[in-house]
Amino acid sequence: MAQTRKKVRIRFVEREWVKGLLKHSVAIVSLIAAIVGLSYNSWQANQNEINQNMRIAAFEVLKNLGELQTVVNYAHFTKDESRGNPIEGWKHVTMVRDLSHLLKPSAKQQSQLLYDVWQQDWEQLAANPTIEQQISQQITKTREAVLSTIDASE
Repeated sequence: MAQTRKKVRIRFVEREWVKGLLKHSVAIVSLIAAIVGLSYNSWQANQNEINQNMRIAAFEVLKNLGELQTVVNYAHFTKDESRGNPIEGWKHVTMVRDLSHLLKPSAKQQSQLLYDVWQQDWEQLAANPTIEQQISQQITKTREAVLSTIDASE
C-alpha cells in the first residue's frame, strides 16, 4: 500500500511538474519569439539603411560623373578654360572616388581607375584627343558600374 501511495504521489508530482513546465514553456516560447522578431527587425532596418546610403551615394557619384564629363568636354572640344578647368575636374574625380567606397566593389574599382587615369593625364586633356577618349571611356565604365550598383539594390 505504501508503494501505491508513493506511485500516486510521484504521478501527482510529475503531473504538476508537467503543468508548471507547460505554463513556463509558453512564456519561454513567447520570449524566444520576441527576441527573434526584434533581431530580425533590427537586421532589416540595418539593411534598409545600407541600401539607402548606397543609393544616395550612387546618385551623387552619377551627378559628379556628369559634371566631370562636362569639364572634359569643355576642356577638350571648346578649349574653354573656365568651364573646362581641369582643377575643377579634380573636385569631381576625387568626390567620385571617395563616395564609391559606399558602393559595390566593381564601382569602387572603376572609380579608382578613373582617378588614376585622371591623375596621369589631366594636364594633357586639352591638347591630346587620345587622353580625352581615355578619360571619357573610363567615365562611361564607372557610370555603368554605378548603375549596376543601383540596379542591384532595388
